[in-house]
Amino acid sequence: MATSRSDDPVEPRTPYSQESVGLLDQIAERALDDDYYLVRDGRYSRSRTVNGFGTAVVVTVFALMVTITAVQNYRDRPASEATRETLIADVRARQAQLETREAQAAALSAEVEDLQAADDTTETGQRARLLTGASEVTGPGIVISIDPGDGDVSDAELRGVVNTLWAVGAEAVALNGQRIGALTSIRSAGGTLTVNFRSVGPPYTIEAIGASDTLAERFLDSGEGRYWERRELGGTLVFGLSPADDLRLDAAPVSRTTVSVAAVEGGAP
Repeated sequence: MATSRSDDPVEPRTPYSQESVGLLDQIAERALDDDYYLVRDGRYSRSRTVNGFGTAVVVTVFALMVTITAVQNYRDRPASEATRETLIADVRARQAQLETREAQAAALSAEVEDLQAADDTTETGQRARLLTGASEVTGPGIVISIDPGDGDVSDAELRGVVNTLWAVGAEAVALNGQRIGALTSIRSAGGTLTVNFRSVGPPYTIEAIGASDTLAERFLDSGEGRYWERRELGGTLVFGLSPADDLRLDAAPVSRTTVSVAAVEGGAP
């Protein structure tokens, strides 16, 4: 008759039995194959020795390089500090020199302004302002008109007219309302004519103050006058010259009449 298994004593269950612990210890002890222990004292051990020696050499060389660099920097420090002090002293000297020159420039500017104010009351000063275009002027003169129509007039041709008017006795000249000053330029920029850096276009009107009859006669008798008469006869443009009893020409821009750098050698006459 079979007996019931419930009569057998039941051992208490624990989280880890002795058998389990023994099995884990065995696995831990034999984590590496037995062949590993046979060969590890052979060529692999020699390789490890070589690698250790190479590492030691690299570390030694690196330490030597760091030491050499530190020593070199220490030796160069006095020279670097001396250079820095020299540069600082040079900068300070130049700043002092700049301040001195700025003070001199301010003093000279004030002196120039005083001289200009005093000179404006004299006949010589007034004439100088007239000829340089620094003052507004009125008087008789001539008016030249040039209308190229569909043609073209170059900046060089207009400069030729203005220069000839100065040569025949004009005291003041304006082109399309732009007074010709001491520093005025007539030039072409990007296909556009400019006077005092302002664009001008045809028809061109050139006004000149001076003795009307004298200016007209001398201009027409000059090579410049004959050149424009030939162009008109050729039908390339319309040219005209007429006297005027009362012309009024504005002053040129200050930037075109003021000299900032040049000085008269030996002082004022």
